[in-house]
Amino acid sequence: MWNEPPEGDSTKSNKEATFQIVQTPEDAPKKCIIQELDSLAAWNRKLSSLVTTSREKPSLSTLICGPKSAGKSTFSRLFLNRLLTDRSHRQTLRGVVVMDLDPGQPEYAPAGTLSLVFVTKPNLGTPFTHPGIRDTASNVVRCHSMASVTPASDPDLYLACAVDLFDTYNKSFAGVPLIINTPGWILGTGLDLLCALVRMMKPEEVLYMSEDGPSETVDALRAATETTFTELPSQQSEFTSRTAAHLRAMQTMSYFHLQDLALTTTKQTDITQRLKWNPSPLSFRPPLLVQYSSKKGIFGLVSYDYQCPPELLADTVNGLVLAAVEIEDVKAFSRFTQDQVSADTPSKLTKLDAASKDEVLQIVSTSPEGIPFIPNYNDAALDPRYSRTIGLVLLRGIDTKSQTLQLTTPIPAEEFKHIKSEGRDIVLLHGKFDTPSWAYTEDLYERAGADEGNDTILEVTDEDTDDDRSEAEPEDVDRVSDLTEVPWVEVLKGSQRRPVGSRVWRVRRDLGRNNA
Repeated sequence: MWNEPPEGDSTKSNKEATFQIVQTPEDAPKKCIIQELDSLAAWNRKLSSLVTTSREKPSLSTLICGPKSAGKSTFSRLFLNRLLTDRSHRQTLRGVVVMDLDPGQPEYAPAGTLSLVFVTKPNLGTPFTHPGIRDTASNVVRCHSMASVTPASDPDLYLACAVDLFDTYNKSFAGVPLIINTPGWILGTGLDLLCALVRMMKPEEVLYMSEDGPSETVDALRAATETTFTELPSQQSEFTSRTAAHLRAMQTMSYFHLQDLALTTTKQTDITQRLKWNPSPLSFRPPLLVQYSSKKGIFGLVSYDYQCPPELLADTVNGLVLAAVEIEDVKAFSRFTQDQVSADTPSKLTKLDAASKDEVLQIVSTSPEGIPFIPNYNDAALDPRYSRTIGLVLLRGIDTKSQTLQLTTPIPAEEFKHIKSEGRDIVLLHGKFDTPSWAYTEDLYERAGADEGNDTILEVTDEDTDDDRSEAEPEDVDRVSDLTEVPWVEVLKGSQRRPVGSRVWRVRRDLGRNNA
């Protein structure tokens, strides 16, 4: 935990530790919400049973499902760590495969993706401590992006991605334990998806993390399960300090601040392979410039769920998070049919199942700025059998003069070059990723905290603009204006151009003091 100075003491000795070890919740600062990890007795019995079964059958597959905030992720981590640290077969167990099918709260890959991860070391941290796709302790073998944080955006694509990940597991990791994590959507279409996953993957164990139903969900899952179905008590948190959106923002922020692993030395040891982060704001870093006209670095943009008019494409995608997808075969475009493209496309191009690359190029249109994109008016999707997500990018700007896209991403430039050298293409996928509002204001916080000895910092607060105080001029407004001279952020004074309930920049003094 962060070690704050004693009350009334704003100075801190350089020799004083900046953190302290928290042994119990009582040791934490007063305003922190900390709950002790407690594995229920029923959980411990089931964990022991599963570990014993895995000794006899190393390829044990376990699907964990249940309602939201029931303890699915906690139980999965405990089970994973028990398998990796089991002494009886530690010499033969290479690792554990985790199939993460929860795009809203993934454990290892970025939010909005489904992934197959080969884990070789115990998981002792929260998701934002290991967001990298190239972490040696948790190698993401294959990843697909739904460009959304919920399977509801495209249930068919969700199942297709899950099928491809399961096929990859069967081909590459036979005999390795498999843990399948699922989202907390257990009613309606969500229940249909869970039952379809159970029938398709046929796991040896299906664990439902609740003893309180609903009965129709339990009955349907029990009927779909051919082997062992177990109900376990849920472990709901007494306090919730962060919402799912907050946790996704923290994980996405951690992902984009990863230091490029390609910059490490050639003689890499276990220490140099660990993930490292760059604390500088993203706006401080030079972007990766990708041409979109001649000598194109990308094949084009594809939008899921919504296709904007070509003249609005640049404004729509600028400043958003996109998924970088490698096209392993042109068959990835097989779902893009003739009626999805412009009328001047040759009528002979009805399906791309056996299309050559030249024929695929015929479905590509361009925006007025010359940005290539593939029209998707019927909401088709790339075939996950012939494509894979290599990571996320933040499109921070579009230079129409040089016809380049300015990308911020932890993906090494060498990986883009390698894909192009192999004759494959890269598509940028636009959808319903969370808006990276945190990235727009990092520069403000960096400048606000740059002056040593000045306790005035900026904070985004939710305030009702009908409040009488909202009409008053904030203190040190000139200082705020100086700090916010960035083109993508505007400081509003009082109720200027703000509806009721909107967010407003406020200047607060001594923020964070007296919390110890």
